[in-house]
Amino acid sequence: MVSIIGTLLAGLGLFFAGLQILTEHLKRLSGRRLRTLVERYTRNPLLGALCGGAFAVVTQSGAATMFIIVSMLRSGLMSIRQAMPMIIGLNVFGALVVLILVIDIRLAVLFLLGFAGVFYSADARTLRGSLIGALLGIGMLFFGLDLMNESVSPLAGAAWFSDLLTWTRGSYMVGFLIGCVLSFVVQSSIAVTAVVLAFQHAGMFGPGESLMLIYGANAGSSLLTLALSIHLKGQSKQIAMYQTFYNLAGAAVLVPLLYIEVWTGTPLMLALLEVMSDDPDTRIAIAFVLFNLVPAFALMPTVGPSVRLLQRIWPDTEVEIASRPKYLHEHAADDPDTAMDLVALEQARLVGYLSRMFDALREDRPQGAFEQILEASAILGTTIRETIDDLGSGRRLTERSYDRLNALLSFQHALDAAAETMAGIAREQRLLATSDAGRRFTGAIVEGIDTIVLTLGDVLREHDQDDRDLLSAITSDDGNGMKAVRKAYLAEERGLEADERLRLLALSNHAERLIWLLGYMGKSETTISAG
Repeated sequence: MVSIIGTLLAGLGLFFAGLQILTEHLKRLSGRRLRTLVERYTRNPLLGALCGGAFAVVTQSGAATMFIIVSMLRSGLMSIRQAMPMIIGLNVFGALVVLILVIDIRLAVLFLLGFAGVFYSADARTLRGSLIGALLGIGMLFFGLDLMNESVSPLAGAAWFSDLLTWTRGSYMVGFLIGCVLSFVVQSSIAVTAVVLAFQHAGMFGPGESLMLIYGANAGSSLLTLALSIHLKGQSKQIAMYQTFYNLAGAAVLVPLLYIEVWTGTPLMLALLEVMSDDPDTRIAIAFVLFNLVPAFALMPTVGPSVRLLQRIWPDTEVEIASRPKYLHEHAADDPDTAMDLVALEQARLVGYLSRMFDALREDRPQGAFEQILEASAILGTTIRETIDDLGSGRRLTERSYDRLNALLSFQHALDAAAETMAGIAREQRLLATSDAGRRFTGAIVEGIDTIVLTLGDVLREHDQDDRDLLSAITSDDGNGMKAVRKAYLAEERGLEADERLRLLALSNHAERLIWLLGYMGKSETTISAG
């Protein structure tokens, strides 16, 4: 018995470890090029479903596919309407993994594990390392499922286990509830189905009970999604709820049909499965696929109304709206010079976000406003960096274009550093909020540097030489900006405790660094606008 439990736990551990490894490496593979390609094909709902199915079949991971979908949503490369068919596709085609469970692929999995283990690279930042890591995750996932199947079979001979399951036989709803609970606990309807297949093979359940366990496992995965999405908002919430409704819709249709078939003798699902296969294991696998196929036929024609309903109930968040590119688009990188113009416009938006961060730090602003705009800035910044990378890879640029691209990249690095510095200012502000001196000093920093940010915004918008000269003057080492910070610090630090003086000093260091970064961005603007 100890050996059985150990093998079962090892199988579960390998399954979830493989899923985690697979997900992490797929995150590194889901760059802008991949997401742009997917966005192009998801404009057609049918192609979108096939695209979601392709991800699910290749990755064998609904979690990984969901990550890719959410990533594309957050970067603005896909609308929620395009994401819905992908959800349908990943459910339908992802269910095909259960069909693989009834085929003996142990030898192939062992070869896959050996190959991936030998060539696995610790440097996951490379394409090769990410691909090999994904293959290793797939191998671990399937080997874990095989171990679980192997460990459950001996339980059929244990009297205590047989007695424990006796009271569930003939009670379809109990089987449904058991499937729900197991799927909720182990967080995988596929893993539960693997166990059901082993029980079915051992003769522990009849066809009706096994079918209800499968239905319960799918419904339980939706309940888990619902529980995990309680605190989600916006498009992430919309996706989670669509996935939840998908499986619950399948249960709402198929569970009553089973009772109708059993009570009235009308040939429905059980009869269909008997016609499709003589093998009990294959019937269970087909039932799993059909469970995920039935909602697809119902939901695919209603994608538009579903999107409108979900957006009405859970509207997009301010972060999602602010993080979407306003100028960059799918074909932005086709013409390098035009693309650089669009990148410059997006970067000007990020400078405006710095001003919005200062506004969020003022005393009368709601709590959490700063973190929201900081997050939106980080997401939009990632999209801009990916576009710059696309422009610089595999292209032959003129010397002038290269200089401009390098200036845009340097400008983006400065923007990233400025956002990081703003986070430091916000952190010190919270620590200094308990004293009058701290509040006065923070207020002076906010008002003074926000004026510099607004001046930089004028430079980027108007490209006026007088604005450039003013920005250069107030951001120089001995300029008005630096002097104001030091003067405010000296005015407040007298009479304070040592720890408060250190916080004031830390805040002043952040402020001076930010002023320098703003000045650096102003100097880069000349090269950027020269294109």
